[in-house]
Amino acid sequence: MSIWKCPGQDRSFWKPEDIFESPCPHCGQSIEFWKDDITLRCPNCKQLVGNPRFDPGCAAWCSYASKCLGEMAKTIQSQPQIIRNRLEVALRKKLRPEDHDLLNRSLKAAQKAEAMALAEKADPLIPVAASLVGPAARAKGWSREEVLALLGEAGIDDNTAGRIYQLIESGDDAGNPYRKIIDQATA
Repeated sequence: MSIWKCPGQDRSFWKPEDIFESPCPHCGQSIEFWKDDITLRCPNCKQLVGNPRFDPGCAAWCSYASKCLGEMAKTIQSQPQIIRNRLEVALRKKLRPEDHDLLNRSLKAAQKAEAMALAEKADPLIPVAASLVGPAARAKGWSREEVLALLGEAGIDDNTAGRIYQLIESGDDAGNPYRKIIDQATA
């Protein structure tokens, strides 16, 4: 009986380019990375160096990622872009095929919100999530519980989900720093 191993971690599936060398950004010494190395210590200067080609791949969505990567899986799965992707998938599943225009409007709003948040050097997660879910939630009349469940499915913590819901629900909260971004993105 053979023990199954994740294809991404099973080296028999690897290609020659999955092992490569990269110069240390601190001293220039060549460091050999394997594709699953997240960080390594430079053999010369002993500084910690991140793998320039590290790709979280399936760690972004796999429920067994913590078994492969330990605590690093939580870090990968909490990155804003990965949360946004999971939220987009959850929204696509919740909407019906006839809601195509609504989905496109929500995707464009999220894209605008992300660009504006990054231009203002603000955390993009909250305005992107509010701009992505808000138009659909209002058009479909989703309850607070439905919106929070959708946000939770994407891996957004309860506190942040509550803040996002407040922005979706209250259109006149001018004191919130994300309100201007959301209003312009969803206009």
